[in-house]
Amino acid sequence: MLKTPGGTTPRPRKPFVRRIVAALAVSALVASVAGCGGEDENGQPPKVTGATDKKPKVAKGKGKPPKGLKVKVLKEGKGQKVKKGDSLNANYHGQLWNGKEFDSSWKRGQPATFQIGTGKVIKGWDEALVGKKLGSRVEMVVPPAKGYGKQGQPPTIPKNSTLVFVVDLEKIMPNKIDGKPAKLDHNPDLPKVSTEVEADKAPKITMPKGKDKAPDKLLDETIVKGDGKKVTDKSTILTQFSAKLWKGGRQLDDTWAQGGPQEIPVSKIPGWSEALKGKKAGSRVVISVPKDEFPKQQRKQFSSGVVFSVDVLSVK
Repeated sequence: MLKTPGGTTPRPRKPFVRRIVAALAVSALVASVAGCGGEDENGQPPKVTGATDKKPKVAKGKGKPPKGLKVKVLKEGKGQKVKKGDSLNANYHGQLWNGKEFDSSWKRGQPATFQIGTGKVIKGWDEALVGKKLGSRVEMVVPPAKGYGKQGQPPTIPKNSTLVFVVDLEKIMPNKIDGKPAKLDHNPDLPKVSTEVEADKAPKITMPKGKDKAPDKLLDETIVKGDGKKVTDKSTILTQFSAKLWKGGRQLDDTWAQGGPQEIPVSKIPGWSEALKGKKAGSRVVISVPKDEFPKQQRKQFSSGVVFSVDVLSVK
Protein backbone atom coordinates (compact mmCIF):
# COMPACT_ATOMS: atom_id res chain seq x y z
CA MET A 1 0.00 0.00 0.00
CA LEU A 2 2.71 2.48 0.89
CA LYS A 3 6.05 3.16 -0.67
CA THR A 4 7.96 1.68 2.20
CA PRO A 5 10.67 -0.94 2.87
CA GLY A 6 9.16 -4.38 2.49
CA GLY A 7 5.52 -5.35 2.72
CA THR A 8 2.79 -4.62 0.19
CA THR A 9 2.57 -0.99 -0.80
CA PRO A 10 0.08 1.14 -2.73
CA ARG A 11 2.91 2.44 -4.84
CA PRO A 12 5.87 0.12 -4.53
CA ARG A 13 9.29 1.55 -4.06
CA LYS A 14 12.34 0.57 -6.02
CA PRO A 15 13.67 -2.82 -4.90
CA PHE A 16 16.88 -1.67 -3.21
CA VAL A 17 15.51 -1.12 0.28
CA ARG A 18 13.49 -4.31 0.02
CA ARG A 19 16.70 -6.22 -0.63
CA ILE A 20 18.69 -4.60 2.16
CA VAL A 21 15.88 -4.52 4.67
CA ALA A 22 14.17 -7.74 3.69
CA ALA A 23 13.35 -8.47 7.32
CA LEU A 24 11.72 -5.08 7.74
CA ALA A 25 8.14 -4.84 6.55
CA VAL A 26 6.68 -1.41 6.81
CA SER A 27 6.21 -0.96 4.26
CA ALA A 28 2.07 0.19 1.08
CA LEU A 29 -3.12 6.02 0.13
CA VAL A 30 -12.60 13.36 2.03
CA ALA A 31 -14.94 13.98 3.51
CA SER A 32 -17.50 12.71 6.00
CA VAL A 33 -19.64 9.63 5.47
CA ALA A 34 -22.52 11.74 4.20
CA GLY A 35 -20.50 12.83 1.19
CA CYS A 36 -19.49 9.37 0.04
CA GLY A 37 -22.35 8.09 -2.10
CA GLY A 38 -25.70 6.37 -1.93
CA GLU A 39 -27.05 4.10 0.75
CA ASP A 40 -27.73 0.99 -1.35
CA GLU A 41 -26.45 -2.29 0.10
CA ASN A 42 -24.04 -2.92 -2.73
CA GLY A 43 -20.88 -0.88 -2.65
CA GLN A 44 -21.02 0.20 0.96
CA PRO A 45 -17.93 -0.11 3.18
CA PRO A 46 -17.87 -3.56 4.87
CA LYS A 47 -18.64 -3.80 8.58
CA VAL A 48 -15.68 -3.21 10.90
CA THR A 49 -15.47 -4.44 14.48
CA GLY A 50 -12.79 -4.27 17.16
CA ALA A 51 -11.33 -1.64 19.45
CA THR A 52 -9.46 1.35 18.08
CA ASP A 53 -5.68 0.90 18.35
CA LYS A 54 -6.13 -2.85 17.86
CA LYS A 55 -6.16 -4.77 14.59
CA PRO A 56 -9.73 -4.52 13.24
CA LYS A 57 -11.93 -7.32 11.98
CA VAL A 58 -13.32 -6.40 8.59
CA ALA A 59 -16.14 -8.29 6.87
CA LYS A 60 -16.17 -9.23 3.21
CA GLY A 61 -17.70 -6.78 0.79
CA LYS A 62 -21.32 -7.45 -0.19
CA GLY A 63 -22.45 -7.49 -3.79
CA LYS A 64 -20.63 -5.50 -6.44
CA PRO A 65 -17.93 -3.11 -5.20
CA PRO A 66 -18.54 0.64 -5.60
CA LYS A 67 -17.20 2.45 -8.63
CA GLY A 68 -16.10 5.48 -6.61
CA LEU A 69 -14.05 6.09 -3.47
CA LYS A 70 -16.02 5.44 -0.26
CA VAL A 71 -14.77 6.97 3.01
CA LYS A 72 -16.24 6.36 6.45
CA VAL A 73 -14.96 7.85 9.70
CA LEU A 74 -15.53 5.06 12.24
CA LYS A 75 -14.20 7.15 15.11
CA GLU A 76 -13.33 10.83 14.90
CA GLY A 77 -10.22 11.86 16.77
CA LYS A 78 -9.58 15.11 18.58
CA GLY A 79 -6.13 15.87 17.20
CA GLN A 80 -4.95 18.24 14.51
CA LYS A 81 -6.09 17.82 10.93
CA VAL A 82 -3.81 16.05 8.48
CA LYS A 83 -2.49 18.51 5.90
CA LYS A 84 -1.15 17.97 2.42
CA GLY A 85 2.55 17.15 2.68
CA ASP A 86 2.40 15.87 6.28
CA SER A 87 4.36 12.76 7.18
CA LEU A 88 1.58 10.72 8.72
CA ASN A 89 2.27 7.88 11.14
CA ALA A 90 -0.54 5.34 11.02
CA ASN A 91 -1.54 1.74 11.64
CA TYR A 92 -3.47 0.18 8.79
CA HIS A 93 -5.16 -3.00 7.62
CA GLY A 94 -5.68 -3.72 3.93
CA GLN A 95 -7.78 -6.39 2.25
CA LEU A 96 -9.42 -7.14 -1.08
CA TRP A 97 -13.17 -6.70 -1.57
CA ASN A 98 -13.52 -10.47 -1.15
CA GLY A 99 -12.04 -10.24 2.35
CA LYS A 100 -8.52 -11.54 1.60
CA GLU A 101 -5.93 -9.61 3.61
CA PHE A 102 -2.88 -8.38 1.71
CA ASP A 103 -1.16 -6.08 4.22
CA SER A 104 -1.32 -5.09 7.88
CA SER A 105 0.96 -2.91 9.98
CA TRP A 106 -0.63 -4.47 13.07
CA LYS A 107 0.76 -7.86 12.08
CA ARG A 108 4.24 -6.35 11.90
CA GLY A 109 3.91 -4.70 15.28
CA GLN A 110 4.58 -1.09 14.30
CA PRO A 111 2.82 1.71 12.41
CA ALA A 112 4.09 3.05 9.11
CA THR A 113 5.02 6.62 8.20
CA PHE A 114 4.26 8.08 4.79
CA GLN A 115 3.84 11.47 3.16
CA ILE A 116 0.20 12.22 2.43
CA GLY A 117 -1.44 14.33 -0.25
CA THR A 118 1.54 14.55 -2.60
CA GLY A 119 1.28 11.46 -4.80
CA LYS A 120 3.64 9.34 -2.70
CA VAL A 121 0.86 6.84 -1.99
CA ILE A 122 -2.18 5.68 -3.99
CA LYS A 123 -4.80 8.30 -4.87
CA GLY A 124 -7.42 6.80 -2.57
CA TRP A 125 -5.26 7.48 0.48
CA ASP A 126 -4.30 10.98 -0.63
CA GLU A 127 -7.91 11.95 -1.22
CA ALA A 128 -9.38 10.26 1.85
CA LEU A 129 -6.95 11.21 4.60
CA VAL A 130 -6.12 14.88 4.01
CA GLY A 131 -8.34 16.82 6.42
CA LYS A 132 -8.96 13.94 8.82
CA LYS A 133 -8.06 14.42 12.49
CA LEU A 134 -5.34 12.57 14.35
CA GLY A 135 -6.81 9.91 16.60
CA SER A 136 -9.40 8.97 14.00
CA ARG A 137 -10.12 5.50 12.63
CA VAL A 138 -11.03 5.73 8.95
CA GLU A 139 -12.38 3.04 6.62
CA MET A 140 -11.85 3.38 2.87
CA VAL A 141 -13.10 1.41 -0.10
CA VAL A 142 -10.71 2.24 -2.93
CA PRO A 143 -11.69 1.46 -6.54
CA PRO A 144 -9.01 0.30 -9.00
CA ALA A 145 -8.71 3.75 -10.58
CA LYS A 146 -7.59 5.19 -7.23
CA GLY A 147 -5.58 2.12 -6.24
CA TYR A 148 -3.39 -0.11 -8.44
CA GLY A 149 -5.53 -0.04 -11.56
CA LYS A 150 -5.07 -2.46 -14.41
CA GLN A 151 -1.59 -3.55 -13.37
CA GLY A 152 -2.47 -4.60 -9.80
CA GLN A 153 0.33 -5.43 -7.36
CA PRO A 154 1.17 -9.11 -8.00
CA PRO A 155 1.09 -11.51 -6.34
CA THR A 156 -1.05 -10.11 -3.50
CA ILE A 157 -3.27 -7.64 -5.36
CA PRO A 158 -4.79 -8.80 -8.67
CA LYS A 159 -5.40 -6.35 -11.51
CA ASN A 160 -8.52 -4.18 -11.27
CA SER A 161 -8.89 -4.88 -7.54
CA THR A 162 -11.14 -2.91 -5.20
CA LEU A 163 -9.30 -2.44 -1.89
CA VAL A 164 -10.62 -2.02 1.63
CA PHE A 165 -8.51 -0.24 4.26
CA VAL A 166 -8.98 0.58 7.93
CA VAL A 167 -6.49 3.21 9.09
CA ASP A 168 -5.79 4.58 12.57
CA LEU A 169 -4.21 8.03 12.31
CA GLU A 170 -1.55 8.16 15.03
CA LYS A 171 0.62 11.28 14.74
CA ILE A 172 2.43 13.68 12.44
CA MET A 173 6.15 13.01 12.17
CA PRO A 174 8.91 15.48 11.31
CA ASN A 175 9.76 15.47 7.60
CA LYS A 176 13.08 17.27 7.61
CA ILE A 177 16.11 17.65 9.87
CA ASP A 178 16.74 20.80 11.90
CA GLY A 179 20.49 20.63 12.48
CA LYS A 180 23.18 23.08 11.40
CA PRO A 181 25.98 22.50 8.84
CA ALA A 182 28.97 20.97 10.60
CA LYS A 183 32.15 23.05 10.62
CA LEU A 184 34.53 20.24 9.72
CA ASP A 185 36.98 19.56 6.91
CA HIS A 186 35.47 17.27 4.26
CA ASN A 187 36.93 13.76 4.02
CA PRO A 188 38.17 13.52 0.39
CA ASP A 189 37.55 9.76 0.42
CA LEU A 190 33.80 10.39 0.68
CA PRO A 191 31.39 11.94 -1.82
CA LYS A 192 30.35 15.55 -1.27
CA VAL A 193 26.76 15.87 -0.09
CA SER A 194 24.82 19.12 0.01
CA THR A 195 23.97 20.54 3.44
CA GLU A 196 20.83 22.21 2.06
CA VAL A 197 17.74 20.81 3.74
CA GLU A 198 14.46 20.48 1.82
CA ALA A 199 11.39 18.53 2.92
CA ASP A 200 10.61 17.21 -0.56
CA LYS A 201 14.00 16.84 -2.24
CA ALA A 202 17.06 14.69 -1.58
CA PRO A 203 20.43 16.42 -1.16
CA LYS A 204 22.80 16.36 -4.11
CA ILE A 205 25.48 13.67 -3.88
CA THR A 206 28.63 14.36 -5.92
CA MET A 207 30.77 11.26 -6.35
CA PRO A 208 34.57 11.72 -6.30
CA LYS A 209 36.02 11.89 -9.80
CA GLY A 210 37.91 8.82 -10.94
CA LYS A 211 36.80 6.68 -7.99
CA ASP A 212 34.53 3.78 -8.88
CA LYS A 213 35.50 1.72 -5.87
CA ALA A 214 34.30 2.38 -2.34
CA PRO A 215 36.93 2.76 0.40
CA ASP A 216 37.96 -0.61 1.85
CA LYS A 217 36.61 0.26 5.28
CA LEU A 218 33.37 1.70 6.59
CA LEU A 219 33.52 5.51 6.66
CA ASP A 220 31.09 8.12 7.88
CA GLU A 221 30.96 11.91 8.11
CA THR A 222 28.43 14.18 9.80
CA ILE A 223 27.77 17.13 7.53
CA VAL A 224 24.69 18.51 9.30
CA LYS A 225 24.84 18.30 13.09
CA GLY A 226 21.67 17.95 15.13
CA ASP A 227 21.20 18.25 18.88
CA GLY A 228 18.42 15.70 19.47
CA LYS A 229 18.38 12.24 20.98
CA LYS A 230 21.46 10.06 20.38
CA VAL A 231 21.34 6.97 18.19
CA THR A 232 22.36 3.65 19.76
CA ASP A 233 23.01 0.36 17.98
CA LYS A 234 19.52 -0.73 19.04
CA SER A 235 17.71 2.41 17.91
CA THR A 236 14.98 2.71 15.32
CA ILE A 237 15.24 5.98 13.46
CA LEU A 238 12.80 7.96 11.38
CA THR A 239 14.83 8.77 8.31
CA GLN A 240 14.97 10.20 4.85
CA PHE A 241 17.87 8.74 2.89
CA SER A 242 19.41 8.47 -0.53
CA ALA A 243 21.72 5.68 -1.73
CA LYS A 244 24.07 5.37 -4.69
CA LEU A 245 26.47 2.76 -5.98
CA TRP A 246 30.07 3.88 -5.95
CA LYS A 247 30.56 2.42 -9.42
CA GLY A 248 29.07 4.84 -11.89
CA GLY A 249 27.14 6.68 -9.18
CA ARG A 250 23.91 4.84 -10.06
CA GLN A 251 20.96 5.86 -7.88
CA LEU A 252 19.67 2.94 -5.81
CA ASP A 253 17.13 4.56 -3.56
CA ASP A 254 15.62 7.91 -2.63
CA THR A 255 12.90 8.11 0.02
CA TRP A 256 12.17 11.74 -0.88
CA ALA A 257 11.02 10.61 -4.33
CA GLN A 258 9.19 7.51 -3.19
CA GLY A 259 7.45 7.27 0.12
CA GLY A 260 8.63 9.97 2.45
CA PRO A 261 10.26 9.35 5.85
CA GLN A 262 10.60 5.74 6.99
CA GLU A 263 11.17 4.13 10.38
CA ILE A 264 14.11 1.75 10.13
CA PRO A 265 16.05 -0.11 12.86
CA VAL A 266 19.68 0.87 12.30
CA SER A 267 20.69 -2.78 12.65
CA LYS A 268 18.77 -3.67 9.48
CA ILE A 269 21.03 -1.94 6.96
CA PRO A 270 24.74 -2.88 6.78
CA GLY A 271 27.00 -0.20 8.20
CA TRP A 272 24.27 1.94 9.72
CA SER A 273 24.50 0.63 13.27
CA GLU A 274 28.21 1.41 13.56
CA ALA A 275 28.19 4.63 11.54
CA LEU A 276 25.15 6.21 13.20
CA LYS A 277 25.89 5.22 16.79
CA GLY A 278 26.28 8.39 18.85
CA LYS A 279 24.89 10.66 16.14
CA LYS A 280 21.96 12.87 17.14
CA ALA A 281 18.50 13.45 15.74
CA GLY A 282 18.54 16.40 13.36
CA SER A 283 21.78 15.24 11.70
CA ARG A 284 22.73 14.34 8.13
CA VAL A 285 25.35 11.62 7.93
CA VAL A 286 27.23 10.36 4.85
CA ILE A 287 28.06 6.65 5.11
CA SER A 288 30.25 4.62 2.74
CA VAL A 289 29.68 0.87 3.07
CA PRO A 290 32.13 -1.52 1.33
CA LYS A 291 30.59 -4.26 -0.78
CA ASP A 292 31.85 -7.00 1.56
CA GLU A 293 29.80 -5.54 4.44
CA PHE A 294 26.62 -6.73 2.73
CA PRO A 295 25.33 -10.30 3.08
CA LYS A 296 26.59 -12.68 0.41
CA GLN A 297 23.28 -12.81 -1.42
CA GLN A 298 23.11 -9.02 -1.66
CA ARG A 299 26.70 -8.71 -2.85
CA LYS A 300 25.70 -10.45 -6.07
CA GLN A 301 23.27 -7.63 -6.80
CA PHE A 302 25.74 -4.76 -6.34
CA SER A 303 28.68 -4.00 -8.60
CA SER A 304 30.42 -1.98 -5.88
CA GLY A 305 30.04 -0.55 -2.40
CA VAL A 306 27.24 1.85 -1.53
CA VAL A 307 27.18 5.42 -0.27
CA PHE A 308 24.24 6.64 1.81
CA SER A 309 23.17 10.14 2.75
CA VAL A 310 21.05 9.64 5.88
CA ASP A 311 18.92 12.31 7.53
CA VAL A 312 18.06 11.32 11.12
CA LEU A 313 14.68 12.92 11.79
CA SER A 314 13.97 11.28 15.14
CA VAL A 315 15.25 8.44 17.31
CA LYS A 316 13.48 5.87 19.44
